[in-house]
Amino acid sequence: MMKRFIIGLLVLNLVITLFAGFGTISFAQRKYKEAPMSAELVKAGKLPPVEQRLPQKPLVIRPVERVGKYGGTWRLPFWDAGMGNIKMIMYDPPLRWNMDYTAYIPNLVEKWEFSPDGKTITFYFRKGVKWSDGKPFTMEDLKYWWEDEALNKDYQVVMVPWWAQNNDRSPATVKFIDDYTISFTFKEAHWNVPYILASGFWEWEPLMKPKHYLSQFHPKYNSKMKDYETLRLKSQWWNNPDYPTLFAWRCAAYEAGKRVVFERNHYYWKVDTAGNQLPYIDRIEAEYVVDPEVRLLKVLNGEYDATFRGIEDPRQIPVLMERAEKGGYRVILWKNGAGAWPGMIVNQTYNVEKTKDPWMRDLLRNRDFRAALSLAIDRNRINNVIWKGIGKVQQGTISEESWHFQSAQGKKVFQEWANNLAKYNPEEANKLLDKIGLTKRDSEGFRTRPDGKKLEIILDVTGWGTVPINTEAAPIIKKNWEDIGLRVILNDVYNTPEEGLRDNEGTYMIRMAHVAEMDLWTYPDWVFPGPNNRCWPLISLWIRTGGDQGEKPEPGSPEDRLLKLYQKGIAEKDLVKRHKYVWDAVQIHIKEGPFFIGITGALPTPVIVRKNFRNVPNFGVLGPWAIGGPGNTCPEQYFFE
Repeated sequence: MMKRFIIGLLVLNLVITLFAGFGTISFAQRKYKEAPMSAELVKAGKLPPVEQRLPQKPLVIRPVERVGKYGGTWRLPFWDAGMGNIKMIMYDPPLRWNMDYTAYIPNLVEKWEFSPDGKTITFYFRKGVKWSDGKPFTMEDLKYWWEDEALNKDYQVVMVPWWAQNNDRSPATVKFIDDYTISFTFKEAHWNVPYILASGFWEWEPLMKPKHYLSQFHPKYNSKMKDYETLRLKSQWWNNPDYPTLFAWRCAAYEAGKRVVFERNHYYWKVDTAGNQLPYIDRIEAEYVVDPEVRLLKVLNGEYDATFRGIEDPRQIPVLMERAEKGGYRVILWKNGAGAWPGMIVNQTYNVEKTKDPWMRDLLRNRDFRAALSLAIDRNRINNVIWKGIGKVQQGTISEESWHFQSAQGKKVFQEWANNLAKYNPEEANKLLDKIGLTKRDSEGFRTRPDGKKLEIILDVTGWGTVPINTEAAPIIKKNWEDIGLRVILNDVYNTPEEGLRDNEGTYMIRMAHVAEMDLWTYPDWVFPGPNNRCWPLISLWIRTGGDQGEKPEPGSPEDRLLKLYQKGIAEKDLVKRHKYVWDAVQIHIKEGPFFIGITGALPTPVIVRKNFRNVPNFGVLGPWAIGGPGNTCPEQYFFE
């Protein structure tokens, strides 16, 4: 009997350890504790007791180092009106990535279930969760999102998301089963849908709609509202102190172009392993600093408590290390996750209707031409000049840390992809260009079109990635391509209307980019044609508009076969088989690509934290935003020592 009891305890301990390894465990606490800031409000009669503010089963977070202390203000910068880096700290979707990026785990939902055929997904949200103003969060809020915003043809700010559509682009059938249960039913199996909701902040953000607050600005509920402009402005939770959130902190003050202050959510639905309601930190105060050089100086002076994206350039690591002691901070090297940094997208759906140049479209789609571009690049030189040798020379891939490539076979597939056409071989590049008929030259020695007309390759230098890397690498790439007889025009479109316009309309030829992704079934666009512009902008438009605009993939083309592989993958229940579909897609990129060209990857990213800022893990990935870093490390458990 005692033996069985001991074995039972060991098994229970193993289960708890496994869940703890993911960064979260769930169990009920009998007695909870709260921050002094909250306790004062309870004493003053302005807040109910902590037990009444928490849900029936709070999510229990295991601290990275130890149980923390309450209090303090976290200082950091932001540099765009959308506050993307702040939103990545707030990352709190229904389910989330765990800390080591090996699995998706419950978060705002306690569990999710599929029907046997994979066509219906049911989410069970935590009972008793409240908005930051104390009002209950229920499926009435999601019903408001779906019926009054997403399906509302008059309100185009929030639309039916791509993941909530059938393959024919019609909306899924949504049922609001009870106050805490919702289901999505599709015409086909969609095994990937729950995991899409774990992607970054942008997939969950449109759904986080407090009906009790927003309905007062909606014409359906308030006849005084003649349009939706007020609703649009009031829906920006990150700069609206009145907007109730479900995050660990809520906006408390906002000064446009200056600063924003977030304050603890007294109704936050998580506790630590000792029963302390999270977050530990009382406030986040972010100042608006656009210039990266100014941000660097402020970091070196120790003016920020923790910044995860404020200094993204790995070349700053030596000076950060050198000044760490004086600045009172430590530098933690996380992974950037880059499969190509810098990288370049070769437009596979060059818009002939707008450019009137079908010949250029055919050239960009010619595999030998793209292979020549890749072979002509002196990657070692760029690595040494731009990165001082710290990068890994390789072809364009997604992130090596991706869970698709962690098995022995997956690692082999990744290395084959990374090595493909990545060796500097201008002689072979010249032969390939001759082979496709680019044999004529003009008086300057540049290759011409077969009819003798000028041939110009326009390389858009964009801000996608970090601007200095792109602008410094572009002239070297230009010289490499000129060495094989191609006239190259560098088109600096960064921070101009042309940057987005040329991308959306598919009128660019080649454009620079930072390539990184961890799960292609939730964010397919680097490898599979998807709703976001990458190598197939007009097919992306076709997908986004349900076939009303853009370009349908040509039957049998690489993009057609890739799209079919994606549809097979999301209809496949078995995770291992889904990984194999990714490997099949990679083989198309190897044999018929590259559709995007990489130069270097596998770079570190500096995370700078004050010495007394604790519970930040030593491992993390910041390049691919879809995995939620640093939010997946649970910033609510960070604390000041």
